[in-house]
Amino acid sequence: MTKFVATLCLVLLCSAIFSSSSTLAAAQDSGLDGTYVLDQTDSDNINEVIETAVGNLNFVTRDIARGRLKKLNPAYRKVAITSTPNEISVTVDNQPPLMTPAKGAPVAWVGPDGGKVNASMQLAGRRLAQTFTSADGRRVNDYTLSPDGRKLTMKVTETSPQLSQTITYKQVYRRVF
Repeated sequence: MTKFVATLCLVLLCSAIFSSSSTLAAAQDSGLDGTYVLDQTDSDNINEVIETAVGNLNFVTRDIARGRLKKLNPAYRKVAITSTPNEISVTVDNQPPLMTPAKGAPVAWVGPDGGKVNASMQLAGRRLAQTFTSADGRRVNDYTLSPDGRKLTMKVTETSPQLSQTITYKQVYRRVF
């Protein structure tokens, strides 16, 4: 009986070790950490989206809104994501990284147009939600990693009381290996 119990304990211990290592490997495979480059072919044309959004504005505010939206919505050529249990960092092109607590607490940040915003990020499996809020409106970058881990899609949703409609578009990135 003692030999049986010892063997059973050994089998359970080994299966727990192998099960943990395969779960860990699966968790690492699903991570967004990496560097991605823009795939313009699969991405929306941001300028067309902006033109549609400002099309209903009067001619005076149209030019102002168009210029501001173009500054706020550049087509990032490269996106790099790194994360730890406590912090998420996203770097676009050659800009300084945006670093926030991993739990979604907002931090003060200066946007691409020089305006001050509150930025937060939250990671959940193959998705990263990046939220920017200011007095002028709100922008959410919803990053989703494809099942094979090769394609990162950023869906942008921008709302503002100064716009007659919500702006939405997607940018597609390919992982650099």
